[in-house]
Amino acid sequence: MIAISKARVTGRHGATGPDLVQNLRSSSIDDQLPFDAAARPGHETLPLPPDASSTLYVEGLPADSTKREVAHIFRPFVGYKEVRLVIKESKLRGGDPLILCFVDFENPACAATALSALQGYRMDEDDPDSKFLRLQFSRNPGPRSVFGARGRR
Repeated sequence: MIAISKARVTGRHGATGPDLVQNLRSSSIDDQLPFDAAARPGHETLPLPPDASSTLYVEGLPADSTKREVAHIFRPFVGYKEVRLVIKESKLRGGDPLILCFVDFENPACAATALSALQGYRMDEDDPDSKFLRLQFSRNPGPRSVFGARGRR
């Protein structure tokens, strides 16, 4: 019999469900798939789009979102580094502020995983008016001019 620690199976320390432990037991190593293949059936690696970057731009956050709240959504993903929120006042009197959200990952592949998993995520499932998140790879603005936007010296 093969012994696999609970921490390795679940990726964390703690209790493991009885079904998972039972499914990993085998009387012979010859009739068992490699661990990675058994854990991810049908797992395929898709090529990254040409605009992939390690930073995601997130739209659809409620006006009262906090950095901590947004970080809790992205933190479970491998390669997560940080969330940056930029809050701009509304141009309309009494309007909600505009929230610009950028989430940094270690590499574009990690960012792509989070983008795929969270596209269309609803922030508040109990609120029928809650928006769905829209994620995209952040576009690099390129080098900024020292002379300003209009090229004045």
